[in-house]
Amino acid sequence: YGMPDTSPANRSMAKAFKMILGDGTLDASQFLFDHNGVTFSCEKFGRTSSGTIEILEPRLLNGAQTITTISRYLADHEDDSDLRRAKDRLKNVRVLAKVISECTDQFVVGVTINNNRQTPIQPWNLRANDMIQLRLQDQFRKLGIFYERQERSFEGHTPEELEELGIMEGKALGLLKLAQTFLASEGEIDKMRSMRTAFEDDKIYELMFTDSRLNADARKIVLCYKIQERLARITREIVDRGSNKYAFLPKARLLLFSLMCQAVLNNPEVETWAAECGTDMSISADWAKTMYELASAKCRPILSELIALPKYAEKVSLERYDFLRTHAAYRESMKLAEARHGWVMKKLR
Repeated sequence: YGMPDTSPANRSMAKAFKMILGDGTLDASQFLFDHNGVTFSCEKFGRTSSGTIEILEPRLLNGAQTITTISRYLADHEDDSDLRRAKDRLKNVRVLAKVISECTDQFVVGVTINNNRQTPIQPWNLRANDMIQLRLQDQFRKLGIFYERQERSFEGHTPEELEELGIMEGKALGLLKLAQTFLASEGEIDKMRSMRTAFEDDKIYELMFTDSRLNADARKIVLCYKIQERLARITREIVDRGSNKYAFLPKARLLLFSLMCQAVLNNPEVETWAAECGTDMSISADWAKTMYELASAKCRPILSELIALPKYAEKVSLERYDFLRTHAAYRESMKLAEARHGWVMKKLR
């Protein structure tokens, strides 16, 4: 979905459309030479018996700014008396178009990245059309939850469109936070520290969004996803219980997130929680209380034991808590969790 109309690229195109469609001071044919074009991928591309071109299931890889800007222009001028004249002029505006089909997902990702270098795009937005993202969207839709794999797409739908899609929730589940949830659930704290790198590195991306994620109970994914929505508050509340004793906790927030995922997935009540709290995006008072109790009663003692281990004594004495942001610290924590609570690592896959 397009960036705000205040972005430089959109301001420039809005000005061009005004000059072409509004006052006619710019010839429509010039747009072709000033514009980089648009790129689509599709399931099928071919010529019909009547000589027209048929494109089945097109997906826009580059050109969102063009499409959203012209859409905004027409919407802003729908009450103008000369809108019909503007639409007639619009028919003369041409852009170069590329359509790719019958290619691998890797090829599509490469085309998407390389065709969006002129406008700063976050790397997770370039993955939005991957097949795994589309299939995850279908999984969450079954729960009535909108999966915002494309940034700003939730706000781009009208209430009527969301209702037609079967979306009952007023809040979306986001791609970036979902990726962080998957990494947290497996203790990949090192990788969570740079999500840009995680989405740019194919191996890490495939770890986050492996096809086996589709085998996970989507309700349990939602339960773990909600943890990060309250993580900062939970951290503050524990620190408030002992500002000196737990002063290190803000530096262990990602580790706390990972341990809380395991606290949820290892709990005998997880199926009940999934049924009651895993089918929507709201955080009830009961679930907020449950999350805090898990953090305080189950995870807090583990973290206290962790920083008391002899191997970390020197770092703790120097107040160097960078080790808490590593996968190694997670592994040590899970050993302690197994001994204390009988936990085993459970994955969302």
